[in-house]
Amino acid sequence: MENTKGKRKERSFNTDLAIERHRADTALDGVSYRREGAVIGYFERLCVTTSEGADSIGRPVGLYDTLTLPRLDTLGIGEREDAVECVARELCRICDKRGIIPERILVIGLGNPNLTPDAVGPKTVEGVIPTLQYREGGDEVLELFDCSEIAVLSPLVSSLSGIESVDIVASVAKKVNPTLVICVDALAARSPKRLGSTLQFCDTGIHQGSGIGKCERGITEDLLGVPVIAIGVPTVIDARLLIEGENDTATEGMLVSPREIDEIVTAAAYIISGGINQAFGLAY
Repeated sequence: MENTKGKRKERSFNTDLAIERHRADTALDGVSYRREGAVIGYFERLCVTTSEGADSIGRPVGLYDTLTLPRLDTLGIGEREDAVECVARELCRICDKRGIIPERILVIGLGNPNLTPDAVGPKTVEGVIPTLQYREGGDEVLELFDCSEIAVLSPLVSSLSGIESVDIVASVAKKVNPTLVICVDALAARSPKRLGSTLQFCDTGIHQGSGIGKCERGITEDLLGVPVIAIGVPTVIDARLLIEGENDTATEGMLVSPREIDEIVTAAAYIISGGINQAFGLAY
């Protein structure tokens, strides 16, 4: 019998990060990988091109770009502005690659504003400057600002609103009629090193709760009829991943966050909202 003393049991843990479902040293059919430097940190770019590739990493066909930075709460003022620039460039890159015309954008902040690890989305939309209201002033006003028409929405979670977020988003999108939807949400990771130091960008939309084993309807292009870019920051990890031994079942169902989660979420919201403003709207 194999000696398993001191070894961690083989277990399956969910993650919202595509990069954690693919090893950089592993070639997979239908999945391309490359790493490249950024203004700060570096990008790992996954492109899933076939259904075989999608099955290999458990993610739909599409682009998955992961920006790795120093822990967000440790960034200085200049480093945060560099991160803002990275976000702005990445959003423009995805739009160019997909042929998206960001004329009218609906920015969605998903999550529970009363629960800090889940508040990345709501805090982000607080920093995004809406411009759709200027349409009432005529096209000349928007041309003067040289920006997209931007609307923001924080639909809350069903435990607070009584309505599923996806239904609220679909209803508002039908009314606003955007050419692009950007969803911002907190994510779950497998590696503690990813917490508060990673931003994932993808063009396949978002399924809330998938990283913690929940299965909910997705906010996707198929649902809304327009491209959906999702931006996520991992803020939680399954507690069992941090515990060795046979008694880790006592922590099943528990999620943990870094001690500095307040500072991490504040920094993440600043960086993402600043990037959206810089790319499409009114930069401070």
